[in-house]
Amino acid sequence: TDNSPPGYLFLCPLAELQAEDPTCFRVPDRPAYWSLDPSGIDRLSVEAAENLGFPAIELQIKVFGKSWDASVYGGIRQFHQYKGFNTNSQQVALEMGYPPVQVPCDWD
Repeated sequence: TDNSPPGYLFLCPLAELQAEDPTCFRVPDRPAYWSLDPSGIDRLSVEAAENLGFPAIELQIKVFGKSWDASVYGGIRQFHQYKGFNTNSQQVALEMGYPPVQVPCDWD
């Protein structure tokens, strides 16, 4: 609003979103915050920022993916089978130097 003091929006560094496992990420308790201080040292609480008229911060994470036609994957699978790989395992990925993939059983 016109009566709001100048505010500064701070976003957490990208490194704070990265987990040890490169296939995962984590969200810090406050990935973004408002401050009246240009250095960002003094963080405003969510309530204080709202009372001063600053917009609420909403974190959205979107995942996009692309894929080929199923026949392409069939061809790649057939190629790896001809090369002697077990295509029902991680053998091809391990041979290419990728780390083994473990899918968690307890999805939140």
